[in-house]
Amino acid sequence: MPIEGIYTAEEQRELVYEYLCVPHGSKGRFLAERGVSSTVLRRWRKLVFAGSVEHGLVPRGGAMVSVEETQAVKKLLEENRALKEQLACRGVDHQQELAAKDDELAIQRRAVDALGKAIEILHRSGSENSASGAANEPTPPDAHRNRP
Repeated sequence: MPIEGIYTAEEQRELVYEYLCVPHGSKGRFLAERGVSSTVLRRWRKLVFAGSVEHGLVPRGGAMVSVEETQAVKKLLEENRALKEQLACRGVDHQQELAAKDDELAIQRRAVDALGKAIEILHRSGSENSASGAANEPTPPDAHRNRP
């Protein structure tokens, strides 16, 4: 059974948030399963809502959180979880899109490379043909007739 000193500040914060989402009537069981007393949880709750969990400084005064505030926090936590799930799904979709674009880009690069090589071959064969063609080019038939 865990004791208070074993929980990190983040775990304490998460436990308080989970506790807020537990339906009335099963909060005692929730705490017993985690080995935390209601007194410890009340202190953690004060720390969480004061924003001083990392420092362990319990604020002065007995500022209790109302039922409305608890419900608002619960709603915000649920929305936050849903948004994180959406973000994770979009991240996966985005990675898949990037992979598809990378594949398409690789195909285009290979096509450009092949076209470049083909153009180079055409230039080489064209220059070879023009050089050999000029030397082997027959003289026009009219050129022989006009000679004196």
